[in-house]
Amino acid sequence: MSVSVLERRPDTAPAELVEQVLIYLRISEDRTGEEAGVERQRADCLSLCARLGLAVTDEDVFMDNDTSAYLNKKRPDFDKMLARIKTGPSRVVVWHVDRLYRRPRELEDLIDLVESHPIRIEAVMGGAFDLNTHEGRLMARQLVAMAAYESGHKADRIRRANRQKAERGDWHGAAKFGYGNGGVLIPEEAVVVRKMADRFLAGQSLRSITKWLNEESGVPSPRAGKGTLGVWHATTVKSILVSARISGQRAYEPSLKRGDGPNGREILGPGNWEAIITPAETTRIRAMLGSPDRRVGASSVTLLSTIATCGKCGAGLVSGRHSGHSSPGKRFYYRCMPVPAYPERGGLTVSGPSLERLVSGAVIARLAVTELPSVSPDSSGVVGAAMNRIVAARARLEDLARDYGAGVLSRAEFHAARVAAQGAIHDAELALGKVNRTSALKGLPIGDEAALRHAWGEEWSIPQKRAILTSLIDTLVVNPDPNCGSRFRPERVELLFKA
Repeated sequence: MSVSVLERRPDTAPAELVEQVLIYLRISEDRTGEEAGVERQRADCLSLCARLGLAVTDEDVFMDNDTSAYLNKKRPDFDKMLARIKTGPSRVVVWHVDRLYRRPRELEDLIDLVESHPIRIEAVMGGAFDLNTHEGRLMARQLVAMAAYESGHKADRIRRANRQKAERGDWHGAAKFGYGNGGVLIPEEAVVVRKMADRFLAGQSLRSITKWLNEESGVPSPRAGKGTLGVWHATTVKSILVSARISGQRAYEPSLKRGDGPNGREILGPGNWEAIITPAETTRIRAMLGSPDRRVGASSVTLLSTIATCGKCGAGLVSGRHSGHSSPGKRFYYRCMPVPAYPERGGLTVSGPSLERLVSGAVIARLAVTELPSVSPDSSGVVGAAMNRIVAARARLEDLARDYGAGVLSRAEFHAARVAAQGAIHDAELALGKVNRTSALKGLPIGDEAALRHAWGEEWSIPQKRAILTSLIDTLVVNPDPNCGSRFRPERVELLFKA
């Protein structure tokens, strides 16, 4: 048997190296958050240290809870322990070696430290071995190979079981915002999810919904109390809205390790829990988020930025302020922003407050005589058909690009087919827009002019008003007038409502 570096003592040494004792604890999954598993490991490891006569302090115990070595998750305390090992000879105490490493690469990284940092491993289950000896390394490599083999089989079994659960429509995983463990509906959170979906379908941006949640709703984010300040982020809002679970549907896509991805996981079918929104609304939300040309609810602090356009060049107007001007009527203006590369841009300015008063009055008058279209019972079918047309047209565009690149299509053939595919996408998005328009006006006091004026002036935020404007207005053009400069004249404005 080879002699361990820990057991060798040179005849002449300036000082004896003191072996440090380190305990490492890890549990792959902590469903309750009570750390019961690692606490059992801690008790067993401390008992082993007592039997071996090893002294351990609290600073010598390293713990990674709810962290799987197989799934490549970071193990912060494991990294801290490696830093300690580099300071001198170490004896590492674990419950079982698979708590320390489960992949061969991790073991080899540990063995690489042996040349200058002697390491001995003590395990409650499985005994001890010395990485400084050939026999110890052989034993460690055999154990880690067996652990990696078992982990692979376990992962396959878990994936198969999870897909089976998904196909049955069973709830999977921990509690999510709106639902408790097992998919039990949490009414107060479900109300917030419903409002988030309504606002987004009405045209509000993710940023404006996030601002509402942080400043007005009084509802902490799902990560409140988990080392965060409880602040909502647009990414959190998007992940909730795009998820299939809020519409009572079961999704499964194991390739996505965290979150639901940009357009959600693949939906397999209905789930066995209560829905907050309808499946058709989930389809529309995903369609709106997946549109590359999406301009829904553009975030702005002013009412008409990018909604009003320049009558000279067609560009969207942006807001600006008169520096040092004391007149309330000229606090700000809308203008066409000059761009050096486009000489036709710029030169148009109009008073902001006057333009907003004109447009607001016209929209309120329009709402006072508007009748909401009845909700078609096959609206979900309209949405599904439109989505299928969009997906098919985008697939055709990709095929066309490949064929053109391979020389199968001529330039003229490619152009004609590309225009046809883009036209199909445009028509399908128009169909989705008609369905979404009803949601944009949902809950408004349609037909009551007094209530509309009060809500417009006192209740609705800028994002809400912009959502209403984009659902009603087809074109809003401000024409140039060299005789009046930025002074407002109603005849400069062309306002056309959607049919």
